[in-house]
Amino acid sequence: MKVDALYNSWQFRKQQVHYTGKVNIRGRIIIKNKGQIVIGENVTINNSSEFNPVGLPHPTILATLNPQATVLIGNNTGISGAAIVSAQKIIIGNNVLIGGGTAIWDTDFHPVDPAQRLLHLTHGAKSAPIVIADNVFIGARAVILKGVTIGKGAIVGAGAVVNKDVPENCYAVGNPAIIKLID
Repeated sequence: MKVDALYNSWQFRKQQVHYTGKVNIRGRIIIKNKGQIVIGENVTINNSSEFNPVGLPHPTILATLNPQATVLIGNNTGISGAAIVSAQKIIIGNNVLIGGGTAIWDTDFHPVDPAQRLLHLTHGAKSAPIVIADNVFIGARAVILKGVTIGKGAIVGAGAVVNKDVPENCYAVGNPAIIKLID
């Protein structure tokens, strides 16, 4: 435990992660920061099955892929073994819960056109910002794709693949996600 805390502290300094208050990290986090990562107050990040009964497949990954990329995480947010990767901008609001194994990616990582991939494996990949509003709950192993906005108070079901906006106080379930008003 103490070794993990030292490692995480070193990672925050080395990767120039900005945080405004207490960040409670359980287990080791993976950070790859070429842009800007900002974490709000009272954020909890769980990185192993020891701290979450869902059984996490990996530690939390926070990554920005270029100098213009940003990840902003709001206050009182909980993250369990998620991969949050930005080529443009990912904004996560306050009081958000992100379940184990969730993927939040604002990029396709690779171009869709095979000829373009032959020229360069990553140049030409499409990206669009993601916004996750306050009080959102994202179930385990959900996938949030580029260009999506999830409205205040929404719920994303476990395993959902979200490729379009989810209005506030709605839930999204399935693959691709079907969106319905919360009763």
